[in-house]
Amino acid sequence: MGVMEKMRNSTAAIFWLLIISFGLLWVLADTQVFDTLSAGPRQLGEVNGDPITFEAYNARVSYYLDLYNQQSGQSVTEEVRAIYEEQAWNDLVRANLIQQKMDELGITVTNEELVNMILGPNPDPFIRQQFADDNGNIDQVALRAAIEAPENSEIWIAIESQLRERRRQEKLTNYLAASNRVSRQDAIEAFTRANSFADIRYVRLPYAEISDDEITVSDDEITTYYRNNKNQFAQEASFDLSYVSFPVRATAEDTARIFEEVEALREEFRVAENDSLFLARVQSEVPFNSAYVAIKDLREEYELVTNLAVGEVSEVVEINGNPFVFKKTGQRRGEVQFAILAYTVIADPLTTVDVVAEQAADFHFYAESDGLEEEAERQGLQVQTTFYVKDSQFAPGLGQSIQLNAITTALKAGELSDVLELPGQFVVVRVDKAYPAGTRPLEEVRVQIQNRLRQEKRGQSAADRLASTLNSAGGDLQTTADQIGTVVGEATNIRMDGSVITGLGREPILIGAIAEMEKGARSGVIEGAGAAYVVEIVEKTTIDPTAISESELQQTRFRLQQERGLALSQVLFQELEKEAKIKDYRSLLLQ
Repeated sequence: MGVMEKMRNSTAAIFWLLIISFGLLWVLADTQVFDTLSAGPRQLGEVNGDPITFEAYNARVSYYLDLYNQQSGQSVTEEVRAIYEEQAWNDLVRANLIQQKMDELGITVTNEELVNMILGPNPDPFIRQQFADDNGNIDQVALRAAIEAPENSEIWIAIESQLRERRRQEKLTNYLAASNRVSRQDAIEAFTRANSFADIRYVRLPYAEISDDEITVSDDEITTYYRNNKNQFAQEASFDLSYVSFPVRATAEDTARIFEEVEALREEFRVAENDSLFLARVQSEVPFNSAYVAIKDLREEYELVTNLAVGEVSEVVEINGNPFVFKKTGQRRGEVQFAILAYTVIADPLTTVDVVAEQAADFHFYAESDGLEEEAERQGLQVQTTFYVKDSQFAPGLGQSIQLNAITTALKAGELSDVLELPGQFVVVRVDKAYPAGTRPLEEVRVQIQNRLRQEKRGQSAADRLASTLNSAGGDLQTTADQIGTVVGEATNIRMDGSVITGLGREPILIGAIAEMEKGARSGVIEGAGAAYVVEIVEKTTIDPTAISESELQQTRFRLQQERGLALSQVLFQELEKEAKIKDYRSLLLQ
């Protein structure tokens, strides 16, 4: 049953609802109730008292949506819109924080500086772009005429404002860069670590080999750990959710349509003189690649290209449910070159997706009055449950969605959301229970603490056992391995600035210990991420610092500055946001 039919069946109820509603409005019109209701926030938000306006927010959202349309050529879904709305809000919050920080630091731009940015010997890039002559020099006559023209006065006010703010931000950037200096010695050490390698022999005792019977964790230990580490169990507001999902899947008709589209392009693909431009124009899922591939290395599903003549295209073939057409573009001894036209089969947005959306809307209509479980049972659908933590943008089953934060904030326990369009599905969500932010109770995290303490004790027990065995073996690796029932392992080409060792996994502590050892040295017991180790350095290759070229040092220094600058910016924004008084009225004003 469609929504219009349901409305026709509810005509009488709607009619009386309208009569009652208009009567109530008539009575309230003579009171000041609407003045009170409208006396809400006039701005979308505030950052330390500075407003975030609707105009600025809408302009930023429109910019992102226009950019998305230009780059993707696809319509904007609710999830995409929600992503860019959140990005726009974050942009404006951070812009306000930056402006306020510059004011606090006294970063200003004088009128003299501004004049120099326009008329000086080295003007701002914007001025140079607008008024450069054919030789790249500033056309001073044209610039003066543009400045003095009365009709340009408002434009120049806007330009000067933009130039002033740009210069202020440059000063802030320079201020931050001053605290992010990378010395020559920093660059030498970083380059040396990145180009130093070691081969080792090792004996390893995994923590998992310590049985549960050997480990005891008391209630007192759990309570003490909880009391001393409460900050580890702080949590944001969270929610128990129930939902019904309506998956969006391609139909047989959708599949046939996509295959027909590819078939229709076969001849044009065959005669195309520039395969790269053709594939880009028709938006093939597989980009053009001019490389030759050894025939022995071809994927099994690509081997049909070897049977084609150069310039010939294959029939449309199905690979993992999607249509592919191959065009052989070259061949030489043992190698082939080819291009691929391929599309991914997706649900048609004008038919299949709309049908699923209508099914979800019908379900929502009845679930609002009859209940989520009751309507799901009537339609033979499954009610699923999940747990969502505020600001996490992810919930098991629902997947990644920025809309989750808005709906859980807006809904009360027991209320249904509108139909949400998420990647690959439409859903109707109900908030079952809301948990406030705060420290989780001990009983909720008891098992988590017990497992953590058990793992720590396993590590200590494994390290003690390995140390005892190593001592009784006189420090010999082979004897130590024999006594604990394992073998002496080997690992080669371990890079000293890495964190992963092939065959051992992520072991940054182990690599850090190896970096401090010399060739031939044997370590004591090292407690790694998943095991206790004793290692012996078989070979170590370290680059001579005097052999590092200036260009290599400059590249390394630039990389370190970028990495540290990014980390510094993130910390700066986190601290500014933590200290700021940010008022967000979006849930009140953008319903």
